[in-house]
Amino acid sequence: MKKFYGLMILVLIAGAVLSACAEQEDLGPVVIGLNAEYPPFENVDEDGNLVGFDVDLMTAIAEEAGFEFEWVNTRWDGIFVALASGEFDAVISAATITDERAETVDFSDPYFDAGQVIVVRADETDIAGPDDLTGKSAGVQLGTTGDIWLSEETDAEVVRYDENTLAFQALSNGDVDAAVADSPTAAEIVKANPEMELKLLPGVYTNEQYGIAVNKERTDLLEAINEGLAAIRENGTYDEIYDKYFGTD
Repeated sequence: MKKFYGLMILVLIAGAVLSACAEQEDLGPVVIGLNAEYPPFENVDEDGNLVGFDVDLMTAIAEEAGFEFEWVNTRWDGIFVALASGEFDAVISAATITDERAETVDFSDPYFDAGQVIVVRADETDIAGPDDLTGKSAGVQLGTTGDIWLSEETDAEVVRYDENTLAFQALSNGDVDAAVADSPTAAEIVKANPEMELKLLPGVYTNEQYGIAVNKERTDLLEAINEGLAAIRENGTYDEIYDKYFGTD
């Protein structure tokens, strides 16, 4: 009888392992897109490696949820169209959850709070807020929520760039009068590039939440991502990643 029960236990364990493997295999080769031009969330380091908050977060979520994935670094413009068409299974790239985007893709539970801020040159005295952008030029990354806010909520001349960093470089060069971006990214660029001589104005002008965008046909992947995100919030991994990039304040 002992041998019988021992055999039954082995069979049950083997079945559980096979079931877990089957669940992991059902997700298939997961392809995740991002635009690595948005530090500290995603960028390419000096060695050519993808680094940043989103990179670490997605890695932790996938490990916890038990699936493997590969990165595809792509342009921001058109990234949601590519996701909806099946070029990617998911996108994590400091992407704000919006009703318009949710018409074509699904979003995970929110994982980060952010908002739009204004950056100017350090010697700027005429621009202190959105009202002062009237008649001024403001640089922004094409197709972002910053682009939408500038276009709909200010009277600035909106100058669009393919990459967020190009808008800040244009500001530093004097090609535009201001730049707009998500608060953590704007703060990181100003801090990491003192030679640009820029300053972050006080005030956050939108309330936004980032989510991981998922192809609408991949409900299995969406469920796995949400479960992984909940798990790393519960076990403290999320806090460790957050502290690594943003500190404890």
